[in-house]
Amino acid sequence: MKMRGSGYNTAMTLDKSLPSSASDVFSTWWKQFWGLKIPRKILHFAWRGFHEILPTRIGLEKRKIVSNNSCELCGFGGESNAHAIFGCPFAQEIWKLLEFTFLHEVREVVEKDLFEKIIISAWAIWTERNKITHGQHLGQPQQIVNWIDSYYGTVVSAREGAKVSSLPIQRNRNSSEVLHRDPQEEQRHTILMVDAAVLNNTSSVGLGAIILSEDRRVRAAVCKPLKGFPNVIQGAASFGVHLYQA
Repeated sequence: MKMRGSGYNTAMTLDKSLPSSASDVFSTWWKQFWGLKIPRKILHFAWRGFHEILPTRIGLEKRKIVSNNSCELCGFGGESNAHAIFGCPFAQEIWKLLEFTFLHEVREVVEKDLFEKIIISAWAIWTERNKITHGQHLGQPQQIVNWIDSYYGTVVSAREGAKVSSLPIQRNRNSSEVLHRDPQEEQRHTILMVDAAVLNNTSSVGLGAIILSEDRRVRAAVCKPLKGFPNVIQGAASFGVHLYQA
């Protein structure tokens, strides 16, 4: 999937009174948007941003909740969705550190993976700036960028782990792992790929590994959850070696 410009910023500026052909294109865009493999709460945030229903100062003023619509961070008069996420100096510093060029060249095509990170980054900026409303201190821009990179990496790892677990499998009688091996594939050289993801909700770690032949055909694949939080890197490595020797 490809998005023009920032995707999020472009969608915010589109006229809702589109001709039928353009409406069809926009409908397809939204279907692709909801198909993104990132947390639903972040997709809902972006959807609310497009429809201008995030609780910005302008929105709160319209609802008679506040009398001053100025940005609480920089004092800009009229804190809209676009200002809060892209225009505020606090947000701009984060985008600069993330090195997204879409803020300077809106005609470029943004690929799916980059678009996902843009949405996650926008959500992180919005979440962080809301701290000031609750009397909390804001994090430094570099700290927020580090968090975004880490969170995005976790999302990608979890997604790739799900792909591993969906491979054709069969039960190995001698262990609790799920294992698939193609006995016809005997190559001199093989490739071992391992990955791991921390599953916070279940207090466990998911480990996955794949063995590929020289021509990139799957020889074996396995995934296994482990309770607790062992060293993820060492765990993934030893898990991969165990699969290779099985």
